[in-house]
Amino acid sequence: MTIRLYYENAYQTEFDATLVATTTLHGRPAALLDRTGFYPTSGGQPHDTGRLADRQVVDVVAGDDGTIYHLLDAPLTGRAAGELLHGVIDWPRRYDHMQQHSGQHLISQVFYRHFGYETVSVHFGAEESTLDLDVETLSSAQLEEAEGAANDLVYENRPITAYFVDETELDRVPLRRPPAVRGAIRIVEIADFDYSACGGTHCRTTAEIGPIKFLRTERRRGQTRLTFLCGRRAYGHYATTHRLLTEAAALFSTEPAQVPPLIARNLDQVKALQAQVAHLTEALLRHTAADLRARAVPLGPWRLVTHIVSDQEIAAVKTLAGLLQEESSTVALLGCIQEEKASLIVARSADMPLDAGALLRQALRPFGGGGGGRPDFAQGGGVRASELPAVLEAARQAIERQMQA
Repeated sequence: MTIRLYYENAYQTEFDATLVATTTLHGRPAALLDRTGFYPTSGGQPHDTGRLADRQVVDVVAGDDGTIYHLLDAPLTGRAAGELLHGVIDWPRRYDHMQQHSGQHLISQVFYRHFGYETVSVHFGAEESTLDLDVETLSSAQLEEAEGAANDLVYENRPITAYFVDETELDRVPLRRPPAVRGAIRIVEIADFDYSACGGTHCRTTAEIGPIKFLRTERRRGQTRLTFLCGRRAYGHYATTHRLLTEAAALFSTEPAQVPPLIARNLDQVKALQAQVAHLTEALLRHTAADLRARAVPLGPWRLVTHIVSDQEIAAVKTLAGLLQEESSTVALLGCIQEEKASLIVARSADMPLDAGALLRQALRPFGGGGGGRPDFAQGGGVRASELPAVLEAARQAIERQMQA
């Protein structure tokens, strides 16, 4: 079993240890030491990184027997068992994890004391952390109350201590949740507030947790997942949010407090303009459809409309095709060019026997394109813009063949 130095001092960033053996784990070279300051992934807290001798520690894994494996970026060369090695912890990463983990203990106890909600699981990510509560939903008032209470405890600068107790002594410790292990149990205590069985690394006081910020909640299988930030992560979020809000206020030439109502007013104006644009677009398309019908080419008992538009949304072209369908004995071949790519729409009136889908495929196939649709309306593409006139001509010829048949 590897002696874990961080149990006694989570702030120790360097240590010396004896190399017990070298091996491989998960396809990487690994070193076993008689003692270590590196924390392995467990309890939701990610592993430490850093250096061991002249190698980078990229992962730390705890075996079932208590042995800790230090996975390295390259094998230790020229090192023999019994040799003394120097380890250096990546302190910014370690301290960030300490802030998030201590903050989670505090937040979980706040929700339990204020509302009776138990923490079901936790996860500490590279950018955000989460905890799942055994409640379907949290109100805005509850979130505000809990966040305020958590930050009040930060300001109180309560000591955070860790110690071992025998399982026979657990009755005197008011644990928030029963431990999952037996034997000697490590307790992390936030003075007179929270007692948790935990093997992780933690801050010395609640003040070191720094500000606590709740970001969002989401419902997950009858539970609520709360995403939160502590310490420098919370400060970084505040700094970024403040900068963005200040930039938004500058765009409106106003104070930050006036940004939300100004955005709401602008959104109302945008919706009104969008409705006006939609009305005008429909009127323009109806006018275009009438003009195209007037210029339709007779094709036996039918009328053929061919038209190419450029840099227009395909949705508008489809609307135009639908308007042309309303006229009896009309077939429309509409080409649409967007960024040198061409699309073809074939639409016909309900009183015509033409199969628009088959017609479309016949026209596009020789040019390497394809598509499909209903007998009265089909859409396809996959051809170059320069080929579109030839595609329309091929479609016209296909119509003539179907008419003759």
